[in-house]
Amino acid sequence: MTTFSGNVYNAFKETLDNVIDDSTDGIESSADFVKWCEVGTMKDAFVDDLEMGGPGYAYEKTEGQDISAGDIREGYMTRYWARTFGLRIQVSEEASEDVKYDKVLMAGKRAKRALWKTADVEATNMLQRATNTAFVGGDGQPLASASHSLPNGGTFSNQMATPLSASRAAMISAVTSIRKMVGHDGTIEGYEPKAILCPIDQWATWQSITQSKISPEAGNFSEINVINKLGLDVHPLKYWTNSTTNWCVRTDVENGIKFNWRRKPRSKSWVENSQEVMTWAVTARWARNWSDPRSIFFVNA
Repeated sequence: MTTFSGNVYNAFKETLDNVIDDSTDGIESSADFVKWCEVGTMKDAFVDDLEMGGPGYAYEKTEGQDISAGDIREGYMTRYWARTFGLRIQVSEEASEDVKYDKVLMAGKRAKRALWKTADVEATNMLQRATNTAFVGGDGQPLASASHSLPNGGTFSNQMATPLSASRAAMISAVTSIRKMVGHDGTIEGYEPKAILCPIDQWATWQSITQSKISPEAGNFSEINVINKLGLDVHPLKYWTNSTTNWCVRTDVENGIKFNWRRKPRSKSWVENSQEVMTWAVTARWARNWSDPRSIFFVNA
């Protein structure tokens, strides 16, 4: 859409005290996904992550007998396809000449801001759709599932069996499950919680649960709050809008939930001389997915 004079006519005269507008400063630093996704880069149109499962346990060896052989097997493969996103803003020569306030246009910053917000929404969609079977990972399961496959056969779960809403008891249950979770070989690996991800509606509840040094439950103020000892970050996500009750724990598992840049935001500007229209455009390419669902322990409360 082209911005014509009729769209911004109130900005032609210096009669306003200020331009009330969305902030366009600190665009990149305000993005949420860089705080909880593994952010990386990719050199090609797509990249693949391959799961490998090693032998679980060693075997007792009888004197003089052969050492038992272990087995290493391939699991599923996760592919990251780079997609292109972009936006352009066009401003007529007349509008550009007549507008008296710098903040009215700032077309380049407006386009950049829109692109970074899109990246944030795109990343958060992985949590929004965590239990949606229409959006699956390399093993054919959604991000949160009780049926994730193992290379040597069998399955494992990365979601709470009996969902509990945000509470200290719920977090104790989640941490226990995370520390008992199996690795790629099907034996207990044990992981550690790193952060809590939740819809922004839960921000105050989780701050109380994680920051209180003693139990936050009424009438139970003599007990130490073990959740406080974990030193967890809380990331309330403003674009997690499909639920106010779901939440999850980000674990210390690597190669988990990823956001890979193929090309970071790039801006261009040019003039359509025949129309006397100035165009500002910004594009970027990225891929987001998860390789190891153990990076998230999900609660579908």
